[in-house]
Amino acid sequence: MNNYKKELSIIVPCYNEENNISLFLKKIDSIIKTNKKNIELVFVNDGSNDNTLKNLKEYTKLYSFSSKIVSFSRNFGKEAAILAGLEKVCGKYTVIIDADLQQNPKYILEMKKILDENEEYDAVCCVQKKRKENFLIKFLKHNFYKIMNRMMEVDMVDAASDFRLMRRNVVDAILSLPENSRFSKGIFAWVGFNTCYIPYEVELRATGESKWGIKKLFKYAFNGIVSFSNSPLIFSLKLGLFNIFASFVMLVVIIILSCLNIINNFMDYLIIYFIVLFSGIILTSNGIIGKYLANNYNESKNRPKFIIKEYLENDK
Repeated sequence: MNNYKKELSIIVPCYNEENNISLFLKKIDSIIKTNKKNIELVFVNDGSNDNTLKNLKEYTKLYSFSSKIVSFSRNFGKEAAILAGLEKVCGKYTVIIDADLQQNPKYILEMKKILDENEEYDAVCCVQKKRKENFLIKFLKHNFYKIMNRMMEVDMVDAASDFRLMRRNVVDAILSLPENSRFSKGIFAWVGFNTCYIPYEVELRATGESKWGIKKLFKYAFNGIVSFSNSPLIFSLKLGLFNIFASFVMLVVIIILSCLNIINNFMDYLIIYFIVLFSGIILTSNGIIGKYLANNYNESKNRPKFIIKEYLENDK
């Protein structure tokens, strides 16, 4: 039988959340009313340039939770923050939750109850009932999951979030993956395990604005695709072969039309068109291949996924 230091570990990635730290701790304290000493909060300060770290040090002292504060030397991104939190937890169960209170901590108890009562489940994941973003963001996210599921060898559930509770064996499996280009949603799907999906209502941010704009979402999505699928490489090959075949067909058609005197100077314009078309295809294909090579290059350097500037632990 495993001996865990804590019953529950709560990972909280933070980036410029100075005004939400106090509100988050109050919310957690009001929801988890018993056995607080058997719970640890693992805050990861992802290179915030406001007073997030200062407020973490100040406010965590006011509560009976054990706490750990991991502070990066700069902003390494949420993926790195999640990984750093997973490396520091020591609980039987581990949950990942944002500090902005869009993910209500009340669902933590519901998820824990499911795992306590159902041994066949290894994890519980919260899925958004209804997206509250604008139409463009909702459209892009929905179609991203469709594309990923066609390309990946495993399925990702549409609207599944990082807000999930996991048993220790799931955490260990995630930590066993060594890659630097990390895409947590893909990793959660790839490691498998029996996961229970429950709906949850996404609430408005307590304070501040979302850090995820369209540009950042596109970058996140593209990184996810090249991290978990080789399909873009195969797609480039298929597209190239198709265009070669199409060019021969067009050449035959142009020769026939020229012999019939149906066209005169049209071929000149057609040649220019195909030069531009194939240049675009080549550049696109090279760009996709370049991204894969860049990922391999980054992996070969074997740099750390994050650098910890400061680490504080307060075990109560």
